[in-house]
Amino acid sequence: MRPKLFAVIMLLAALAATAAQAEVTRRDAIEAQTATALASADYAERHCPSLRLGQDKLDRNLREIKGTLAGLRATESYAEQVAALASIEQSHGRAMVCVVLPKAHGGYGRGIVTVR
Repeated sequence: MRPKLFAVIMLLAALAATAAQAEVTRRDAIEAQTATALASADYAERHCPSLRLGQDKLDRNLREIKGTLAGLRATESYAEQVAALASIEQSHGRAMVCVVLPKAHGGYGRGIVTVR
């Protein structure tokens, strides 16, 4: 094989691997941010009557990652958010949690918890 052709093939293989890695990283980000926002939405559903779930945004993210609600609820990100919300509620009260939830999530989680 000619050296230039081999170099081109190796470069294309490296670019393909980088693209695959970027997609996994993007998917992981969507999953983690959606899982934390879902934990907040679940909290809001139980404790914050002025808040609601942004179902359209949640559905878009689930389609993007080919995920399920059960799958998101089984993630470490979801569990960590549940623990964080319990801690904030204990130290600052439920009303404070309800006030901050709609603005607590950015990125892929933005719009999953909204004001009614």
